[in-house]
Amino acid sequence: MTKDSNSVMAKAEELGFTAYMLNASDIDVENRAKLKCAYGCRGYGKRLSCPPHIISIDEFREILKEYTTAILLIEEHDTSAENDIFKAWSKLRKGSFHKMLELEHDAFRDGFTYALLLRPGACNECENCGDVCNKPEMRRFPPEAVGINLSKLIEKNGLEMEYCNFDRVKCVGILLLE
Repeated sequence: MTKDSNSVMAKAEELGFTAYMLNASDIDVENRAKLKCAYGCRGYGKRLSCPPHIISIDEFREILKEYTTAILLIEEHDTSAENDIFKAWSKLRKGSFHKMLELEHDAFRDGFTYALLLRPGACNECENCGDVCNKPEMRRFPPEAVGINLSKLIEKNGLEMEYCNFDRVKCVGILLLE
């Protein structure tokens, strides 16, 4: 086990991600995200990887303090030819998630015992969630669900997030390393 974050970064780029090394302490966690989930998301309460079924923002804030490093992962897709952007987004984020999860597993094998991925968007592995997750080994929550302000994080890295540009879609995840 090497525990070399440079090898994780290299693997991320090999998988097609634009990757940015972060200090975990630079990740902003905000309570107001809870409002956006509860009062702005039509999927609220329907996925076991999203609120209210996951840890609270305060719990996550405390856990985040135990991490020193994170990698911001971005995969951009040309969606200009897509007729249904929401259907395309669902498929694209699922593919990005699978690659990000592969990266999490590689990081674990490289010695990052507590490597944990925050996935792009809500889980869509199954059509519907039941009372118990059918794929708990794949259950990961999105950064926004635990209060991470992705817009602020992306901006801190000199990038821009366009939420209404349907020609270019970005799948964004965060890999916490320790």
